[in-house]
Formats: sequence, C-alpha cells, structure tokens
Amino acid sequence: MQSLDVNVGVLGESKTLGMALPKNGIDRNNVISIFLMGALPAVGGSVISVMLYSFFVWGILSLALQRFEFQMTRSDRVLALTFTAFAALIVFTALIAPNRSEIPHSIVWLLAFLAPWVVIPRLRATRDIDFLPPYIAGAAVGAVIAAFVALIQSGLLGLRSEGGAGNPAVFSIMALCLMGIGGLNISSTSKARQILAIAAVVGGAVALIMSLTRGVAIAIFPVCVLLLIYNPARWRSILVRPASLAILTAATVAFYSVERMLDFRWEQTVREFHRILMGEQTTKSIGERLRLWEAGRDAFLESPFWGHGIQNRMASLVPELSKDDLPIRGFTHAHNGFLSFALDGGILTLTALVAVLCVPVFIAWRAPRDSSYRARLFLALIVSISYAVSGMTQIMFKHDIMDAFFVFCAILIAASIPAGSGSNATKADAKPPAS
Repeated sequence: MQSLDVNVGVLGESKTLGMALPKNGIDRNNVISIFLMGALPAVGGSVISVMLYSFFVWGILSLALQRFEFQMTRSDRVLALTFTAFAALIVFTALIAPNRSEIPHSIVWLLAFLAPWVVIPRLRATRDIDFLPPYIAGAAVGAVIAAFVALIQSGLLGLRSEGGAGNPAVFSIMALCLMGIGGLNISSTSKARQILAIAAVVGGAVALIMSLTRGVAIAIFPVCVLLLIYNPARWRSILVRPASLAILTAATVAFYSVERMLDFRWEQTVREFHRILMGEQTTKSIGERLRLWEAGRDAFLESPFWGHGIQNRMASLVPELSKDDLPIRGFTHAHNGFLSFALDGGILTLTALVAVLCVPVFIAWRAPRDSSYRARLFLALIVSISYAVSGMTQIMFKHDIMDAFFVFCAILIAASIPAGSGSNATKADAKPPAS
C-alpha cells in the first residue's frame, strides 16, 4: 500500500507531525495553509471560508504582479469549468425568474466556486511537494479536536454539539468528512500517523454523534466502508494495538457521559416515526422534512426545467405549505440539497450540482497512477459521498463553511495530480515562483 509520507524536495528543519516544512516562502505558506484548511473546518467555522477568499484575492494580485504564472492542466480546467458552469447556471436561472432585485445577496456565495481559476495556479507554483499528506494529517487533527469540543458542549454543557460551525448539522458534516479524510493516514509508514488515523475515525464519530444529527450519522457507514476498502490489512492490524484500544475506551466513556441525551434523541426519533406511520402530521424534525419535500416536489413540477430562481427558493414552497394550516418556519433550504437546487434552477442546476459532486472523483480516477493515486481517489470519494448522502436530509451548498470546504478539497485534489504527462501535460518550463 502506498505511503502517505510527504515528498518535499528541498526542506527546512522545522517539522509538523513529522513532515518537514519547505524553505521556500511560497512553498512553506502553501503547506501550512493546506494543513490548516484540513484542521479547522469543524472547530474554526468560518475561518476556512475567510482563508479561501484570502487565497482567492491574494492569488489574483499575485498573478497580476507575475509572482507566479497561470498554470492549469487539462484536469484542472475540467474542474474549474464544471464549477463555473454550476455558478453560471444558477445566475442564469435567477435572471429569468421574478424578484431580480433579490438576486445579488442570493448569489454572492457563488464566488467561492470561481476560486479554482486562481488557487490552483498558486498551488501549481509549488513543485516536488505532495500536498495530500499535510491535508490528511490536518484533517485527523481537526477530527480529534472536534471530539474534545463536542465532549465539552454535550458532556459538560448539555447542548447539541456544534463546534465552531454554529450549527449542529454543518458541524456534523465537517466531522464526518474529517473522520474519513483523517482515516487515510492508515497507509502511512509512520506508526504515529497510523494511530492518528484511528483517533481521527473515532474522534470524528464522537463529534458527529454528539451533534445528534441523524441524517448525517447514516453517512458514517459508507465512509467506514471506503476506509476499509482503502487498506483492510492495516486496519485489522491496528485495531488490536494498545493505543487503539485506549482510544476506543475513551470514546466509550465519552458516550457514557452523554447517555441521557442520546437516549432522549433515540426515543424522540422512535416516537415521531410511530406517529408518522400512524398517519399523523408532526411538526418535529422528521415531519417538517417530509412536509418540505412534499411541497418541494410539487413546486419543482410547476417549473421542472428552469426552476423558480434561487432568490425564490423558499417562496416557491409557500403555496403548498399553506394548505395544511400549520406554521411555516423560516427555513433557508428544503433540507435536501438536490431538491433545493432543483427548485432554484430545475433540471439545469440539478444536473450541474451532480457534476460538481462527481468531478473531483472523475479527475482523481483519470489521474496518472502515481504514488498518491489511491489516497487522492479515496479522498475524493469520501468527500463527494459524504456531501451527497448528508445532503439528502441536510444542507449541501450555499453555506460558507460547506462551500469553502468542498471547493478547497476539490482544488487540492486537482493540484495534487502531476502535470507534464499524457493528457494532463502543461508547461514544463514555467517561471519559478517568487518567495
């Protein structure tokens, strides 16, 4: 199985989790930024969106000042064009819908999906460095920290864990993704990184479950299956180590500390499902989702091709939601990412959304079979599947943390694919970057 140990070319002496930092300024900044983008999504909240936009703006200035050249391979362009088409279709369907004055604040979040055009060249300016290990290590650290934060919020304060996201659902999705990405450390030759892998999986699961977000908890299963497929032999060997048993014991104690909260959530779920199966209308979480989905289906069928415009997303549900005389709550999305974007722009944006979720996997699958091929492919699968499964009941995009995490992860996948061979060839004699 391929090692995830970093190949860093000319290095400095300082190290982070066993990975030496490059001497060159732009290289060092890229590696540190990548590590932080992996570590901060669950506990830093909007910090990662601020970082992404900072990379975006600074990248534009750097390109203008010729600090590095505009370099994009064929797979880079496939990713950037797919994201741009997604944004363009949302804007287009908004413009042909009513209430155009509401468009600006409804589409400003789409700027994140244009970041690949600038951030990928910035990362391409760094050579001979594998970007995946610092990101995977950062994600593992982030998952472990998320578990500690969740334990404080739920175990000590009695609250639903939301980390730094300010929203239990978003926190749980970030914990899920970090759990899966951090688990890829299992293929490292470093025993410490292997232990970090089990800590990431257990820590991410603890954080997710303490958020009490049931729709995301379901997604633990496909993520765990992917991790087992990635390196089954290593997982079998590591689970019997004393350090792994200690981590599992700590997780058991953590769950015991919130036993009452978990029991109450389970009983609440069983009661609501029983009422729904008996044909009763409920205004709790599950009942509200069913109500939104039914109204969303009818609203989608009214304009299946063009949708209603993103500025009219929830307004388009009002006529259907008003029929049962129940209160209409102030949701910003239909609690199903696919349905939400189908309401925005019909089949056009729904198709674009599926393309956005699939393109990281596609370019990772088509990449040259280098030493990072499996790590890159499984990273793409974990993130895309996590978003797709969680998005069936939760938010998917149009949230700064969710957008920034997915966009940067996709950028990293693209930028980690070697240039200069076959269909991915690009300039071989690019100008060296300024430090």
